[in-house]
Amino acid sequence: MVIRRRVHRIRRRPKRFTRGMKQTLFLFLVFVFLLFIALSVRIYTLNRDNGDAYKKQVFSQQSYTNKVLNYRRGAIKDRNGTILAQSVRKFNLILEPRTILADPEVKADTLAMIARYFSFDTSVIEQILAEHPESMYQHVEGLKELTRKQISGFQEEVEENKKKKKEKDKKKIQGVWFEEVFTREYPLDTIGANVVGFTSSENQGTYGVEGSYNDRLNGKNGREYGYFDANMDFQRTVKKAMNGNSVVLTLDANVQRIVEQQIKKYNKDVGAKNIGVLVMNPKNGEILAMASQNRYNLNEPGDLSLMYTQEEIAGMDEETTSKNLMAMWSNFCIAYDYEPGSTFKPFTVAAALDEGTVKDSDSFGCSGVRNVAGTEIHCAVRSGHGVVSLQQSLMESCNSALMKIGEDLGRANFSKYNKIFGFGQRTGIDLPGESAGLIHTEEELNPVELATSSFGQTQTVTMVQMAAGFSSLLNGGNYYQPHIVKEIQNENGAVVESTEPVVVKRTVSEATSRLIRKYMKATVEEGTAKPAQVKGYSIGGKTGTAEKRPVTDKKYLVSFIGCVPAEDPQAVVYVIIDEPNVEDQAHSTYATEYASKIMKKILPFLGIYSDAEETPVPSAEEGQPAGNDPAAEDGKPEEGTPTEEE
Repeated sequence: MVIRRRVHRIRRRPKRFTRGMKQTLFLFLVFVFLLFIALSVRIYTLNRDNGDAYKKQVFSQQSYTNKVLNYRRGAIKDRNGTILAQSVRKFNLILEPRTILADPEVKADTLAMIARYFSFDTSVIEQILAEHPESMYQHVEGLKELTRKQISGFQEEVEENKKKKKEKDKKKIQGVWFEEVFTREYPLDTIGANVVGFTSSENQGTYGVEGSYNDRLNGKNGREYGYFDANMDFQRTVKKAMNGNSVVLTLDANVQRIVEQQIKKYNKDVGAKNIGVLVMNPKNGEILAMASQNRYNLNEPGDLSLMYTQEEIAGMDEETTSKNLMAMWSNFCIAYDYEPGSTFKPFTVAAALDEGTVKDSDSFGCSGVRNVAGTEIHCAVRSGHGVVSLQQSLMESCNSALMKIGEDLGRANFSKYNKIFGFGQRTGIDLPGESAGLIHTEEELNPVELATSSFGQTQTVTMVQMAAGFSSLLNGGNYYQPHIVKEIQNENGAVVESTEPVVVKRTVSEATSRLIRKYMKATVEEGTAKPAQVKGYSIGGKTGTAEKRPVTDKKYLVSFIGCVPAEDPQAVVYVIIDEPNVEDQAHSTYATEYASKIMKKILPFLGIYSDAEETPVPSAEEGQPAGNDPAAEDGKPEEGTPTEEE
């Protein structure tokens, strides 16, 4: 018999979600929500205040890189685009010691490859690894500033190694990369050294344009941050470098090269304590050439060998070496002040003409000496010039006539025109190290001082002051601020800043300027400046012979300041020879003959041609600023018969 059991299903009443339970749940959710908000706020504040620190901690536990992306400093070019200074891309080998030391095979393969490609002693690297085991960035002395050619073989093998399919065939080369850097190079070595200047190892300009335009030439470094994550994917952020602007000069490298070669040649043939040559456009203030015998190689600015013998260098102590370096680096044409001598006379005559204290038709008597307040002051021609016209007072460089002109002008007007012509003050040329010179105040211009100052003694000037002031005498009375930079270009060559000619002031009237041009032409054609003539050209100018202090030493600075063409000057050429190495220095002929040689060579490059030429083309040899010395001539320069002057 089958016994069936009846199973009774017991129905359970569903539990009710009571009010108390709802409240508890609500409170729990509120608590969780508030906790979430609190955590979010905390995370935000931690990230805001300490985010970078925590990131660094995370990155320090991973393969992390932090590269500086170096900017390229802008180039310096001449007016025709010739490169005078440029930054060249090079590479520094960088080690990651922590990566290399993580695996003995990596270390062995990596060091072996460095030794093979760079013929490098790996003991140096071993020492770096031992001293900086946790570092991810270490330079290696001896493996800096490598060229692309030097590193290409290493890079190619690394890439080939990565492409190998079998792991056993691969070398474990890790923890080495190349940092891009830029080094400053000067393709023309010595050309324009005192104008261009040089840079320190930190890309800071020193002297010259490198110094005065340092901020425009420099850019801003970029940076690359990155790390390999858990999946070995490289995560990175790149802030690009901002390259510097390039500076285009008013300088003509061909003219500059010829001038420097002629200075070198004169020193070889004759010699002098110093020589300065400045070429300027009188119609806009542009400096076309500026040189002295302070020569050095821009690629080795600490090398004194172009100025001194090895014996002299070896005998210098630290203080003397430093002093000689600074003198060598300085720009003679703007930093050295001196008594100009008779090249100052056109300024005195121009001031007197403009003030109406003298006329073109006036004449003056010269007995060879003039008594000024009880002091006898002699003319260069002790027997006297006799009666001379105003034009002849400049042509024959008569001191007596100029003393009379200065006396009639008066000390108040003389002092006023000193300032109008820019003497005793910096011109504001865009180069560092400019001197202001030293002139007499109005109160100091007693009769004797006024007399001697009228013909260029007892006051000091600089070459750039003289050239700028003389340009204004020739161009109708416009004083242009002299400048060396023509424009600023960005890295793509677009002009971002242009230097427009600035007329700072008016100096003399057009009528006075016209007479000065006439007098200057006559001085070269018939007066003391005859040796400055250049066949086929109309030249104007004035000579100068300044006796240096103390007068008992019988040392002289001779000079010539001229223009071409005389009727409508396109270029002003100023030459000074400080203490020529001759027995009798007191003759301006040394400067005028030298100026003639320079003008003959540079004028075609300036686009100024002789009457017999239409469009002469300079030889290919002379047209290359980096070439040999086409301007130099064999043998000694022709010597003329010195003419008595002051």
